[in-house]
Amino acid sequence: MKNRIQFTLTDETLKIVEDTFKEVTQNFKTGSINYSDVINEMILTSRVDVKSLQHKKTNLRRSLRVMAKDPSIDYEAAIELLNKMKPKPAKNSSKAKVETEAQSESTE
Repeated sequence: MKNRIQFTLTDETLKIVEDTFKEVTQNFKTGSINYSDVINEMILTSRVDVKSLQHKKTNLRRSLRVMAKDPSIDYEAAIELLNKMKPKPAKNSSKAKVETEAQSESTE
């Protein structure tokens, strides 16, 4: 049974699919392979890190709503969990570099 499904690939993912397609079809003259074959094989042989994917796609607002409706929730544990999930601010290396340059100029 064949099912058709439509999905969108990011540029990075499309590049991987195209590179794999080129690799498997190069010098292959005894049959035919199409993009669907490549993607099916990639899906069959891959393992998804469920927790990582869920973490990437968690909506904090929705999480708060779900937790607010649950009467048995431990709020301290929930707040701790949300703090762990909160994205960490990126270190601004250019700001540190500018400050270092400004200090070295003022000492000269």
